[in-house]
Amino acid sequence: MRGKRILSLIAINMLDQSFSYENFRIILDIENRRGRYLEDGNFFEGDDIFEKTREISKEIVNINGLTRSERLRISIIPEPTPEDFEPLNILKKSKEYMLSRREEVLEETLTEISALANQNDYRISLIKGKIKHGSQLYIHENLAVHHFVLKQLQRNVYKTFKVKQANRRHIVSQIKLLLDDGFPKVIVRTDISSFYESIHHEQLLSKIEQNSLLSYPSKKIIKDVLNQYWQTLIADGIKTSADVRKGIPRGFGISAYLSELYMRDFDRKMSRTPNVTYYARYVDDIIIIFTPESRTENKTADSYKNQVKSLIVQSTQLVVNEDKTNVIDLRKENRDRRATINYKLTYLGYQFVMGYKLNPIERTTTRLALITKMSEKKFERYRSKISIAFDEYLRHSAKYAGAESRANRMLLQRINFISNNFRLTSRKDNVFMGIYFSNEFLSTTTDLKKLDEFLKTEIGRITKPTNTYLIGKLDSISFEQRFVEKKMMKFNLVAFRNGKLLSIWKNL
Repeated sequence: MRGKRILSLIAINMLDQSFSYENFRIILDIENRRGRYLEDGNFFEGDDIFEKTREISKEIVNINGLTRSERLRISIIPEPTPEDFEPLNILKKSKEYMLSRREEVLEETLTEISALANQNDYRISLIKGKIKHGSQLYIHENLAVHHFVLKQLQRNVYKTFKVKQANRRHIVSQIKLLLDDGFPKVIVRTDISSFYESIHHEQLLSKIEQNSLLSYPSKKIIKDVLNQYWQTLIADGIKTSADVRKGIPRGFGISAYLSELYMRDFDRKMSRTPNVTYYARYVDDIIIIFTPESRTENKTADSYKNQVKSLIVQSTQLVVNEDKTNVIDLRKENRDRRATINYKLTYLGYQFVMGYKLNPIERTTTRLALITKMSEKKFERYRSKISIAFDEYLRHSAKYAGAESRANRMLLQRINFISNNFRLTSRKDNVFMGIYFSNEFLSTTTDLKKLDEFLKTEIGRITKPTNTYLIGKLDSISFEQRFVEKKMMKFNLVAFRNGKLLSIWKNL
């Protein structure tokens, strides 16, 4: 019933872009289905606006437990009478009342949030967050009204412009097939320098203003966020008021959607370029596969790279990162190759190795099967997580000598987390994550073997007579085995988000 109600609300509100109770109710249901339980007391720090609905939900859970007990009691009665069913009927009526009461309180709460969002002076203040990988991230005050407004704003931009981020899994799957087909091709892989920081306001706002379907409140918030960002750059001395206004706040809720909108024209032009058989972009990481009409065409590999660079500049006024731009030329016939060679392409966490092996006796060259490995960056991230977990264990053990049980448990949980596979138990659909699901396109387990070897080395750092149980448990863990067997563990997403389990890796 709930699923039908959600679909019905969505259908009614397809063109409704308002910050209303009805739209916020849809957002709440969608977020809950995704495992983001907004009613949790810790979700909005200092803004526990859902306290009443959470108390009612606890009562409903309690009634469900009593109902199960009553049904069990009735099931063992040989010939139950209507009087035997009376307590169960009372519980059913109590649940119906509590469900109805919960909806009433939810409506009151979401209407209150809606009223805040529709005040004339409402705005989302831009706040500096942490610096990650050398880039300044931006956040907003952790209030329920801002969360709901930004989610609705994302939906408004998506519905109006039909923009969304590409699917990593689909891209990797397609690339793997294309690289292994043996057809002649030229591959250009590049990304854009300082992508978020380089998006021009004039060009972006022109796209937004020209669309009459996007609501005025949505446009107003977008322009205010961009203006706050620009004023922050000026205040920090990064820009001056005379500079060309450009840049969108990295990490902010609406920025990913705005960047997709900004790049849409380039995406279309690149996809329609002659001889382009495949084009994909994930944020600012771009890959283009050209299939020439002839292996012997009179066109250099660099000319393909320059063609891509030129189109990026013309369409977006952005520039490519030369250090991350490379071209792989696979136009030669096998018989024309005179050496053993491996071409390596790194994209979206994988390294694709396309090999050709020379037989020196027969003077023939054979194309080898495509090898898919972890990218060096991803592999090092796994190593870093392992190392940091053991560093934290040693630090905690030294600080709390004689009371190491908590540190033992936390280390084991952390290594289990990064080496295992999980189904998220707080979501209503099947969502999987873990060592296999993050690396499912690997064609070799070489990197996983190396992680197992590194784990053994780290275990050696903590071996002592008092923690033999912990060492035994850690010794039994294998990245390779868990990848191959795909065994699943249950994992609670709420605990994942709110606990300290993963906080030590937040800067990776």
